[in-house]
Amino acid sequence: MSATTMPAGAYAPPAPPLAGRIGWLRLLAAFRRNALAALPEACLHEPVVTLRLPFGGAMVLACTPEAVRQILVSGTDAFARLPAGRRVLGPIAGRGLVLAEGETWRRQRRVLAPAFTPRTVPLMAGHIARAAQASAARLDATLGQPVDLHAEMQRLSLDIAATAMFSLEADTFGPRMRAMVSGYLGGLGRPTIADFLLPPGLPTPLSPRRALFRRRWTALVRGIVAARRAEGAGTEAPRDLFDLLRAAHGDGPDSLLVDEIGTMIVAGHETTASTLFWACTLLARSPGIQDALAREAAELDLGEAGAAAALPRLRLARAVVQETLRLYPPAHVIARRAARGGEICGTAIPAGATVMIPTWVLHRNPRWWDRPELFSPARFLDGPEPDRHVYLPFGAGPQVCIGAQLALAEATLVLARLARDHVLAIDGDRPVLPVATVTLRPDHSPLFRLARRRPA
Repeated sequence: MSATTMPAGAYAPPAPPLAGRIGWLRLLAAFRRNALAALPEACLHEPVVTLRLPFGGAMVLACTPEAVRQILVSGTDAFARLPAGRRVLGPIAGRGLVLAEGETWRRQRRVLAPAFTPRTVPLMAGHIARAAQASAARLDATLGQPVDLHAEMQRLSLDIAATAMFSLEADTFGPRMRAMVSGYLGGLGRPTIADFLLPPGLPTPLSPRRALFRRRWTALVRGIVAARRAEGAGTEAPRDLFDLLRAAHGDGPDSLLVDEIGTMIVAGHETTASTLFWACTLLARSPGIQDALAREAAELDLGEAGAAAALPRLRLARAVVQETLRLYPPAHVIARRAARGGEICGTAIPAGATVMIPTWVLHRNPRWWDRPELFSPARFLDGPEPDRHVYLPFGAGPQVCIGAQLALAEATLVLARLARDHVLAIDGDRPVLPVATVTLRPDHSPLFRLARRRPA
């Protein structure tokens, strides 16, 4: 997409600046406040940026499509998952797919793949539409009043996870689950320097509290699974994701099924809620795009019966989701550990080095994107698909996110319904800045005001 086709007055959302030069002290401070501030400006220009650590070792930032390909596609055996990831995500994911390695990962991926094929999307679309309808009713009750859309998107995405995965109402366990997930990702789940520096076998200061969370989280998910089992299985065809996952696992250990389901709940809840919230902030500052979304959705049946058929016609809604994922990728970095010495784009990489792909920078680099600071969904409508090693909202290579199509379908249907029914505006002018935790969270939850959209 060329600059001449960018919409006039396109919105440029605020973002923390990249670091000029970064040393050990600034790196430490950034991890405590906002890891986005630790990404150096050199990532815009250099294929590989190496940061020396004070106690030995190195942190390597891989910043070009070729570097991404070498790590995520051709180098999957040479670049393993980071031990810090196990520390941070282990309390939620356990032995689930997101943390599995090698042959264990390949076996689990084969088991789960049938539950995440494109033919699953129509099954899920009805569940998504039903939860979106309930959200629309809640929002109708707030018209003209300040409303916290961050909280509402979290509730909505959890309702979708509950109904699409378990065909259960989330009222009984929803508040507790929301509190646990939000509390963990905003606190114990924030990566620390100790997570990266200490050897895998040594506990960090947060390890005891994370272990306690793990016990509480596993007990909650087991309870939800037991409630779903009590409901019985579908008599003719799978009615939800739980039926598909249970069929895929067969006689496998129930503890692994619990870990996979816990992972899917968090992936479907927190990352989708974050994407929907950021999309709302972008649309609130872009009334023309809001209006275009409403026109696209006006004549479509977005209810439970028609949602699946409507999805292919929601081209602009999908483009808004894709552009939101570019500006606010759920994983602001993708981290690996060099299992052995080698090189990336001609730069020597020592064994044991922490290797990071700064998705946040790749998605905003003018070398790969025209006017990347602007919110312009049209870039996903008018031109060719972006390079798959530059646009990484769901990763790339063999370990690309298995639920990517479901996540896109969910966010597309929800945004179409929201824009069709309501006009969004943000109270006040205070900028909303992203803060890097496990996902990109807002530094504060702005209040929105909604008005009922009048039919065209």
